Amino acid sequence: MTTTAPRLLQVRRTARVTPRMVRVTLGGDELRGFPGDGPDRRIKMFFPAPGQERPAVPRASTAGPVWPAGEARPTMRTYTVRRFDPAAGELDVDFVLHGEGPATEWARDAAPGAWVGVSEPGGRWEPDPDADFQVVIGDETALPAVATVLDAIVDVPALVFVEVADAAEEQPLGREITWVHRGDAEPGVPLVAAVQGATFPAGRGQAWLSGESACVKELRQHLLRERGLDRRAVYATGYWRLRRS
Repeated sequence: MTTTAPRLLQVRRTARVTPRMVRVTLGGDELRGFPGDGPDRRIKMFFPAPGQERPAVPRASTAGPVWPAGEARPTMRTYTVRRFDPAAGELDVDFVLHGEGPATEWARDAAPGAWVGVSEPGGRWEPDPDADFQVVIGDETALPAVATVLDAIVDVPALVFVEVADAAEEQPLGREITWVHRGDAEPGVPLVAAVQGATFPAGRGQAWLSGESACVKELRQHLLRERGLDRRAVYATGYWRLRRS
């Protein structure tokens, strides 16, 4: 089986979505044929190493990816496609600007023409047409995916819980959202409390949740044990892990 080589794309523009989130719009000839439609489409991004204009990306082979010899390997991180417009040849990726790190610094400083590598998207969540209601849970790191998941949910009620730092980080997503403001609390703690204290509809539910790993684990167990959701109907992914002393 031959893997697909990452696509080298360039920044077209950037925009601040909220004080702590920046949207980077990418384009380029290699975006043609990109299978970016659908909910929760996750990509690997390849950021240039210091001193590189373009990141070194592997070529595809039947034995797996083959990296160029003598070049520094890029930093790789997983993100979610926020918007893909094949007609315009544009791909949007949202970055939360928190702390330091190669990806955060790249997004903060990204200027038109900057290069980045993007893998083929993955993702296997699809709304269950037989579900009586949907539960969507995340924090600011999951907001781009939350938006695409909500776009895919039609004709059924959706309970949506999103934890963000404060009111300035809220985004209009076209649905009623329970916004949970974290303030000075430990990430995930207010979100767990909000979900545990909510009233769920009767019937067969399906859930999608992503965010801090320990929070996601606790909420998954709550949905299975206390709420009685079927294990196959709960899609849970830890996006990041809080460093605890």
